[in-house]
Amino acid sequence: MIISRGLGLLGLLFPIIVLLLVIYVFSIDGNATKPMLAFGLVISGILTVFFGLILYKKSNKKHDLFFMPLSIWGIIWIILGLLVYNAV
Repeated sequence: MIISRGLGLLGLLFPIIVLLLVIYVFSIDGNATKPMLAFGLVISGILTVFFGLILYKKSNKKHDLFFMPLSIWGIIWIILGLLVYNAV
């Protein structure tokens, strides 16, 4: 069960869409490598933080996923991307 309020579902959709685009554009045979995954997560995290801050400033409604604002989800995606890139 996904708990979201407002446009909070974008915190989950941004990484999925960006990762699919990264695989489509940069992959030769449809396989994702570790740097592609890390790059996609960092880019989606930046987009999520940026979009979350814009929504926070312009809207009176809350936009969160699992009770965490979109900007927090963006930071989580960025950290996860950096961890994936540095993983052995």
